Amino acid sequence: MAYRVPRGERRFWAPRPGEAWHVRCSLGRLMGSATPVVTSRDGAVLDAVIRWSEQFIEQPHEVFGGLPVCPFARAARLKQTIRFEIRPFALDDLLERDGDIMALVREFADQAALGTLETLFVIHPDTRQALPDLLGFVSRLNSRLAGGELREFQVFEAHPESDFCVGGVYTRRSPYPSFQVLSQTLLKKSSDSLLDSPYYSRFSPEMLRAVGMPRR
Repeated sequence: MAYRVPRGERRFWAPRPGEAWHVRCSLGRLMGSATPVVTSRDGAVLDAVIRWSEQFIEQPHEVFGGLPVCPFARAARLKQTIRFEIRPFALDDLLERDGDIMALVREFADQAALGTLETLFVIHPDTRQALPDLLGFVSRLNSRLAGGELREFQVFEAHPESDFCVGGVYTRRSPYPSFQVLSQTLLKKSSDSLLDSPYYSRFSPEMLRAVGMPRR
């Protein structure tokens, strides 16, 4: 069933039968209560990202010692601990404390503290957003988080033209521009579990530093 949504209000994408995704398709700047609606465009965006995860991110690859590109993605998807947000966020956003993006991250941080969510996955529905602009946005957002109450969290980007490459595999070439927010505690725990595997053998020193290696 679809509901008509006044212009500027937020939309939720209704999951397929049997699925209970934490999905919010956000239009406009209001952070008030949302009204569920089925929209083919938003559904197609989410379907493309989930298909990318299922068919690539979650699949074993020889570059990662036979482990999946992300060994934890499938479990997170099946446990439904990923909050997907589909919203046309501005890449030149000032990231003010009371702005939409920072409010969204704080809301996610509260959910993560309760143990209900592990990842915030924000997807821009317009593939025309430039990679350098997204990289700049993520860099500024990481700097903003590092200097305040949300310093526990770290942001990563994905983009159709991403040049992030491990052993010839472009692990962040997603169907749509996006950014993901995760806690550094979770990142450390996850990476620690892989230390005795060949997963990181093709990572460059810079990539290893990004996941906190070598351990101090």
